[in-house]
Amino acid sequence: MSDGMQIGGYIAFTLENVNPENEESLSVTKPDWKWQLSASGRFVHRKEYVLSVAKEYSFDLVYYDTLEGFRFENGIPVRGHLFIMQKLSSNEEL
Repeated sequence: MSDGMQIGGYIAFTLENVNPENEESLSVTKPDWKWQLSASGRFVHRKEYVLSVAKEYSFDLVYYDTLEGFRFENGIPVRGHLFIMQKLSSNEEL
């Protein structure tokens, strides 16, 4: 995706985050966690990990928001992230 995007282009996407209890547990047991497979079979991602990958591919964070209950799984609200990023330069320039 990065190679096909023009410099200055924008991308917006959402990702799931872990629930508060799992986030607290992961902070203690695996403080450098990046992503995890949830019980639902979906991947959840840590904000810091997403930002590090974005930087690696020359994307800058324009806007971020947490999403509480952006969808429901078996009637339980799911936490998530909203990212809006802008492409800064080509990958070859890095």
